[in-house]
Amino acid sequence: MKKNKLGATKLGLSQIGIGGAAFKDHTDPKDAKTVVEYAIKHGINYIDTSPWYINSEEILGKILPHISRSKYIISSKCGRNYSRDILEWFDFSFDKITESIDNSIEVLGCKYLDICFCHDIEFAPNLEVVLNEALPAMKTAKDKRKIKYIGISGYPLDKLKTIVELSTVKIDVVLSYCKYTLNDTELLEYLPWFEEQGVGVINASPFAMGLLTNSDPPKWHSAKSETKEAAKAAAEFCRAERTSITKLALQFSTSNPKIPVTLVGCENVDQLKENISVIEQGASQEDTILINTVREKFLKGLSSWEGVGEEKFWRKVKEEMEKATSTYWKMQSATTGAF
Repeated sequence: MKKNKLGATKLGLSQIGIGGAAFKDHTDPKDAKTVVEYAIKHGINYIDTSPWYINSEEILGKILPHISRSKYIISSKCGRNYSRDILEWFDFSFDKITESIDNSIEVLGCKYLDICFCHDIEFAPNLEVVLNEALPAMKTAKDKRKIKYIGISGYPLDKLKTIVELSTVKIDVVLSYCKYTLNDTELLEYLPWFEEQGVGVINASPFAMGLLTNSDPPKWHSAKSETKEAAKAAAEFCRAERTSITKLALQFSTSNPKIPVTLVGCENVDQLKENISVIEQGASQEDTILINTVREKFLKGLSSWEGVGEEKFWRKVKEEMEKATSTYWKMQSATTGAF
C-alpha cells in the first residue's frame, strides 16, 4: 500500500490506518492481534488509539512489543479518559496531560508516541486550558522525546483552526473525523489553510461513526432523525444496485490526494481484508456514478451534528453536579441532626 507524507512531518503513512476504537469491544485480544499483524504485513503502518477507547491501549500493549518499532507508526491521545464517572471524562490540565502521555507509552509498550493528539478539544471548558496547559504539557513531552509530533483532534473544524491560530506551541497534525464523507465534505474548505500552515491532516471515520453502513447507527449517534433516515435509504439504494454503502463510503473518503490517510475501524480481519480490497481495486466508473448519485439524491444538504454532543455532555455534567450537591447537603443535614 502506498505511503503518503503527512504535512511537514517526516512521517510516511499508509493510505488507510487502523482505528483502535474498534478494539474496545474485543473480548479476545487474538482478534485484534490478527488484524494488526495482517495490516502490517499488507503495508498498513499506522495505528491510532486513545485512553478513551476503554481497553484499546491495553490490547495493543500486548501486541506491539512483539513487532519491530520500525514497522508501525502509533498515535494516542490525551485529555479524554474512559471512566464510569462523567465528571472524570475530560481533564486538560498540565499534570493530567503529562500523566496520560506517560501512561499511554507504558501501557502500549512502544517507547514513544509518533503522534499525540489533544482529544476532542471542543469539550474543554474553555480553549484557554487547551492553549495554556494541555499543549505546553505536550510540548514538554515532545522536548523529552516522549512524543514526536503534537496534534489536536475534534469534530468542529473551526475550533481546530482557532487552536492552530492561537497556539504558541507548534501544532503538527490535526485529526478530523466525519468531515470528509459521503454526507459531509466540510474538510475541503479547510485543507488549503492547514496546508499553508504546514499542518498535516488525518481523516477519520469514513462511515460517519456507523451512519453509512447497512446497520442502524449506534443509539448515542448525534445525527438528526432525517439524516439517519436518509442514510438508511441510501444504504437500501446501494443494495438494490448490488453494491454496499460502506464500499462507496470508503472509496469516496480515500479518493482525495490532498488527504494522506484515512483511519478505519476494523473489528476483525475479514473487515480489514475487504477494506484493503476496496482500496486496491479503486473506484470503477460505475462506482463513481453511484457515489455521485447517492450524494446528490440522498445525502445532499443534510446538516451535521456540531454542538449536539457538547450540549448533551454539559447538560449531563450539570445534572451530576446538582445530584452531588443535593447528596452533600443531605449528608450535612443528617450529620447536624445527629448532634
